[in-house]
Amino acid sequence: MWHNFSVEEVKEKLKTDLENGLSEKEVKERQKKFGLNKLPEEKPLSSLRIFLEQFRSPLIYILVVAGIITLILRDFTDAIVIFGTVFLNTIFGFFQENKTSKILSELKKVVKIKTYLIREGQEKELEQQDLVPGDIFLLQPGKTVPADGRLIESPALKINEASLTGEWLSAEKKTEILPQETPLADRDNMVYMGCIVEDGRGRAVVTETGLKTEIGKVATMIKEAKEEKTPYQKRIVHLSKIIGILIVFVSFLIFVLGIAGGRDLSQMFLTAVAMAVASIPQGLPIAITVILALGMQRILKKQGLVRKMIAAETLGSTSIICTDKTGTLTEAKMEVAGIYTGTKELLSDGKEYSEEIDKDSLASHVLALKIATLSTEAFIENPEEALEKWIIRGRPTERALLLAGIQAGLNKKALEREQPKIDELPFDPVYKYSASLHKLTDEDPEKSLSATNGARNILYLSGAPEIILEKSRYLDVDGKEEILSKEKLKDLNKKCEDLAEKGQRVLATAYRKMSNVIVSKTKVFEKLECQMSNLEELVNDLIFVGFIALHDPLRKEVKEAIKTCQQAGMRPIIVTGDHRLTAKAIAKELGLPAKEENIIEGKELEKLSDEEFQKRLEKIEIYARVEPRQKLRIVEAWQEKGQVVAMTGDGINDAPALKRADIGVALGSGTDVAKEASDLILLTNNFSIIVAAVEEGRAIIDNIRKTVTLLVSQCFSEIILIGGSIIGGLPLPILPVQILWENLIEGSPQGIALAFEPKEKGVMERKPENPKRPLLTRQMKTIIFGFGIFTSFILLGVFLWLLSRGLPLAEIRTIIFAALAIDTVFYAFSCKDLRKNIWQYNPFSNLYLIGCMVFSLSMLLIAVYIPIFQNLLKTVPLNFFAWQLIFGLGILNLILIESTKWYFITKTKEV
Repeated sequence: MWHNFSVEEVKEKLKTDLENGLSEKEVKERQKKFGLNKLPEEKPLSSLRIFLEQFRSPLIYILVVAGIITLILRDFTDAIVIFGTVFLNTIFGFFQENKTSKILSELKKVVKIKTYLIREGQEKELEQQDLVPGDIFLLQPGKTVPADGRLIESPALKINEASLTGEWLSAEKKTEILPQETPLADRDNMVYMGCIVEDGRGRAVVTETGLKTEIGKVATMIKEAKEEKTPYQKRIVHLSKIIGILIVFVSFLIFVLGIAGGRDLSQMFLTAVAMAVASIPQGLPIAITVILALGMQRILKKQGLVRKMIAAETLGSTSIICTDKTGTLTEAKMEVAGIYTGTKELLSDGKEYSEEIDKDSLASHVLALKIATLSTEAFIENPEEALEKWIIRGRPTERALLLAGIQAGLNKKALEREQPKIDELPFDPVYKYSASLHKLTDEDPEKSLSATNGARNILYLSGAPEIILEKSRYLDVDGKEEILSKEKLKDLNKKCEDLAEKGQRVLATAYRKMSNVIVSKTKVFEKLECQMSNLEELVNDLIFVGFIALHDPLRKEVKEAIKTCQQAGMRPIIVTGDHRLTAKAIAKELGLPAKEENIIEGKELEKLSDEEFQKRLEKIEIYARVEPRQKLRIVEAWQEKGQVVAMTGDGINDAPALKRADIGVALGSGTDVAKEASDLILLTNNFSIIVAAVEEGRAIIDNIRKTVTLLVSQCFSEIILIGGSIIGGLPLPILPVQILWENLIEGSPQGIALAFEPKEKGVMERKPENPKRPLLTRQMKTIIFGFGIFTSFILLGVFLWLLSRGLPLAEIRTIIFAALAIDTVFYAFSCKDLRKNIWQYNPFSNLYLIGCMVFSLSMLLIAVYIPIFQNLLKTVPLNFFAWQLIFGLGILNLILIESTKWYFITKTKEV
């Protein structure tokens, strides 16, 4: 119905003030009545549900069936062990999945949608959920519409409503009343929650929130898309299935051979079940998920939010980092360093100017500050507070310009009262300037400007110096106009270059008096904004005022991060919209190549063919005055060379490049569109976070390989022992209950512990990993299939030797049982680092692994020496000789695996 009401009717029905918004008192009352402005989210699985989900595993079904059969056969001892195994298996699975669920829930809570609104006459930035009906909110390109609303203003406003209507073309908005029967998709005077602002600006009053919004009516539950499995996860699941099928087949074959050999049916059935359960690496997929989730959590602690698991995996292979300058390499603490006009140089230290300023004078430097103040979109959220407590919202450059005007005694609202704003054109990286059109009145200080030629309006501009100077024909000299001569133009360009070479960001200011623009409710730029030819006609014959130089210091940690980046075989490339000399100065300060052959501007890049660009690509370190669409070309050029590219961006037009990049990196201060297109969000905009994230990405890949090596290599021991004994007509070397105990008590904990392995020293001294490199390296295959099978045959040989010595069968089985457990402990310590031998690293650095080792050894001693467990597991106490033999086998296995590692580390260089 709201589309059928006039703006005034909406105002009356919602009891709101369209200019000043609601009071905080009224907001609190409405929040009690309407609740928070959010949709119900899919609740994460409860701990109880996660625990019960563990019982849905096919292997658990097999164990339960086996347990029931043993109960029917009245073999209560084995039944107790089997059901105990089921319980312990669910405990381990629950621990891993619950940990992962909590981490992923934590990650989802980090980024919240914020919006600009007006309350008590002041602009504020608040979370979307705080809006109530009657609130006045502002719409900006790249932002998400925070609630359903009726438009009050809509200059050149275009909104993509595909999420609601399915229409991929953006809707052009207006404020006129529409007929009652107008369908939802055609209600152009309304905006709807969850849709994206593509272009223009707007102001709307909230009509509906939460479940009463249109998107809230569509579904009572908004479910997020399921997390896509990473390539490694898919390979692991595939590998586990292949091994599982093979193990089940071999277990069935051993069962058949055992029965054919006259062995006890019950014992062979339990043996086959135990082998299948112990040998199939059912915990491997969830272990990989845990590793990825833990990596994402560590990156979050360093102020980087990884939005997708697949990105956590890809980070480790990153070889090219294309980064912006402002806020990423610099501190984003932009300060005005000076104002330079045709008559004066006024310096600033960011807090005060080098001399007193008369804000009412017609001096060019005062006018430059006025233009900057009126052109900026920055605002003070709490002007009633003391100056030091002010919260200034907006982009770093615009915040600095507003603050510079305030320090000169200028008040933006007072200036707008003197010269009412008619329209504005926000800064755009395509045309590289912002504009603000104002009405001149007889009372304002610039009345002398209008007195000369009858001008009724004035257009203020600020932007890239080369663009503003190119469009300027005159020079302002303290309120007087002079022709901008070639000599003066040359001097101004020289001054601009001098400032840029110092690493300062330079903005130019200008104005144009206009008598031919009709002031009405229709906005001047509404139709011109997207029509460059018309815009060029409007923005020309300008009167140049002066330069404003801004200084943004480098982040202290960036030099070290760049050094680490290069040491790790990655290549940092500066891609910025700034002047080439500013970018060059920053590159020099960072120690990056900054010769002329290393720098290219966007306009020059535009002229290069793809072949020409590929020839120059390797030498280019700095891209200056780049447009967002050119970022996409840079990404694709490097990808054609087989590189894994990370690209930073913050604007709505950066989204295609962020999506195309292997790792799209959005700035925390960027638009919602950029964040949605990204894989990694820098919560503090810091370049060092990218390097830290890559480091964690490499650690993730390392830990995946360690876990796979440990868990998969254990798949063959019991099969070779049992199969060899059956083929040889020998007694079973290990009983079914011992197999289950060894796998779940002695083996599984170590596999979990390796997921928590800290990153290796020197991880950032390696070259980036080729993304096409197989999950199972030659070293891993040798250890898993060669070493794993070989050591199993050694254990089978020990079993035969012990039989030949005439030892009691119960004692031999206890020795084999303990040997398998001790082998796993030694093996886990060896798998801690596949790139170094055990004497080259600290084997005790992982406290989780130490805890698991203590637990495993304790449970082994309990199994061997506590009477109740001796009865359950059919074990007997072992003497000193037996323990010597067991630890001797463990040390032998350790020597063999370390010899394998040493060969690959030193001889093949493939690790």
